Amino acid sequence: MKIFCLYYPKYLHFFIFIIFFEQTEIWTPDIVLKNGVKKFEELGGDFYYLQLKPDGSVYWWPFQVFQSKCDMDITYFPFDDQFCNITFNSWSFSKYEVNLTLFNGGLPVNYYNYVENSVWDIVSTGAYASPELEVESEVTFSLHLRRKPLYYVMNLILPIILLGVINLFAFVIPADAGEKMSFSVTVFLAFAVFLSIISMQLPINSEKTSLMEMYLILQLTIGVATIAISSLQLRFHHRRPKRTVGRFLRGLVAIERCLRCKRCCHQSDSHKNGDYDAEDDEIDWNDVSSAIDFICFWTVLTFEIAIASVILIMLSNKVEYIL
Repeated sequence: MKIFCLYYPKYLHFFIFIIFFEQTEIWTPDIVLKNGVKKFEELGGDFYYLQLKPDGSVYWWPFQVFQSKCDMDITYFPFDDQFCNITFNSWSFSKYEVNLTLFNGGLPVNYYNYVENSVWDIVSTGAYASPELEVESEVTFSLHLRRKPLYYVMNLILPIILLGVINLFAFVIPADAGEKMSFSVTVFLAFAVFLSIISMQLPINSEKTSLMEMYLILQLTIGVATIAISSLQLRFHHRRPKRTVGRFLRGLVAIERCLRCKRCCHQSDSHKNGDYDAEDDEIDWNDVSSAIDFICFWTVLTFEIAIASVILIMLSNKVEYIL
């Protein structure tokens, strides 16, 4: 115990101004962090001192480093906002015995000794006490956190978008080049690597799924379809010329020629009406391979644009909600 006194020689009186007690020498409420992660212990320590004023007021300023937990919504990762609550309560006493209240009616959390983080921004803070009808006496401090997305945009999003563009060129490489299958498999494995990287960045959560993970899964699906189509295309390309082309594959070639130019489409119509030359029937397996490349390229491109548009619309709705 330490005592601070004021001495007035004129009157030979001593006035006790402040008495300091160690935390073990005076009763303190057993206030604990309710939603802690590692340790469940009361605030304070043996080396803290409490101030006792002449009017009977006791002042206690415990200092402690906490590790708390909060539910995370990773839907819009890395453009996500998180709302975390840090709750303190008296573990052994009810509200009628120990009533925890807020100083000055609940001001925002003070940023004393706060060091800015490179991953998260603190948007706003707040504090509130438990309602009077509840038996437990609790005080909750709320934090509104917003992730800084620049690192993830430069290292994850842009490479994934560029890989999605490169994936289209699997249908531009000619079948005679011999690199079509290896190119498709390489792009597929690159998407799988990025999916594993994002999975390591995010917490395990079965309730919410990130839009980026869904986009990568769709890209993996497109990659599997590209590998399967390329395999069939190479099979068609290296078939013996004597084997006739079926009606369905002839229809694909007709669609490809119709999309390339109106003149070819007009020739296809005249073919149906019976007014055509013998050259119109000269469709070999190279024409089938070229038609598959052309149709798949524009189909996948349309699908990629549709996926990107849906994700951008969802992100824009979130930004409008934040603003």
